[in-house]
Amino acid sequence: MAERNSEIQTLAIVGLGLMGGSLGMSAIEGGLAQRVIGFDLDRHSVSRALERKAITEGGQSLAGAVSEADLVVLATPVRSIAAVFADVAPFLPPGCVVTDVGSTKGGVVEAITRIVPDSVHFIGGHPMAGSEKEGIEAAADDLYDGCLWILTPTRATSSEAYGRLMRFLTGLGARVLALDPSRHDEALALSSHLPQLLSSTLMGFAADVASAEEGLPLLTAGGFRDMTRIAASSPDLWVDIVQENQPALAALVRRFQQTLGEAADALDHGDWYKLRSMLSEARKARHDLPGKPGLQPFDLVEVLIPVPDRPGVLAEVTTTVGEAGVNIEDLNIVHSAEGGRGVIHLTVRGGSDARTTTEALQKKGYGTELA
Repeated sequence: MAERNSEIQTLAIVGLGLMGGSLGMSAIEGGLAQRVIGFDLDRHSVSRALERKAITEGGQSLAGAVSEADLVVLATPVRSIAAVFADVAPFLPPGCVVTDVGSTKGGVVEAITRIVPDSVHFIGGHPMAGSEKEGIEAAADDLYDGCLWILTPTRATSSEAYGRLMRFLTGLGARVLALDPSRHDEALALSSHLPQLLSSTLMGFAADVASAEEGLPLLTAGGFRDMTRIAASSPDLWVDIVQENQPALAALVRRFQQTLGEAADALDHGDWYKLRSMLSEARKARHDLPGKPGLQPFDLVEVLIPVPDRPGVLAEVTTTVGEAGVNIEDLNIVHSAEGGRGVIHLTVRGGSDARTTTEALQKKGYGTELA
């Protein structure tokens, strides 16, 4: 089935745990690459990845795994991604696109941008999918189906490379959103990293209280189980993540402490109006969360954006659209024959997303029109 995406002949995956293994399974199942080469320092993981059809062949070395790749995905722990890139960089073929699946982006993108070869394209990535389970045994071919996959383009990002990667990711079933690396880390501190700390802290607190109160039983109703599910996640993995995003996360924890303190004050003083107001506002915010995308039919709309031919324009356009909450379904740029200008063609879902895209870009001074 590889003819569905002839852009990627050889996909190399470095790191064959949950994320890398699931990526390989999905790519093979969807016919998104002719070859899927996997490398992992744990040779058992390579053997199991072959048995589970997460890769088509195992690389004997990093160099061998990436030397013929059109696309390389670094699926190693977040704190090792920059070092792994440095190891593979000398062996990457010209034109190769490299991305990662790390859940923090600022430090990773900054470190790799300093060492990326001129002939290679690096675009930071973060699929917002996963599980409290880990390893190749937990990999699943539908892990990325419907997930939000954030890309973090920079001033150096090639429109051709970005479009190629984006089309591969949408082939996996993911929705692609572009954000500036620092904005990504701020957003993820709130939506992912803080919830992990709260879940783990609540579970540890409840276990300590139960133990201190002479074996008080933990009557774990559904709400408690829901809130503490991710406390079963790998401590090593999460220490790496929060270390990489320490400034943004520490600031959020302090702000959350203040809000929790307000709840404690309301309880201390019997301020039931204040407590009800807090609960009502939270209830409304929860109801306003968007549902899972992709359940409703939609029409694709193409938005045309004339742009100057200068470094950084692609990153500015895509991150502006991403911060407006719009997923880009396809992208390409047509350069003027006279040089100096071009037109970015963005494909989005439906008229509502097209209007949001137009409004966001017009605020940045870009003209737009619908195809």
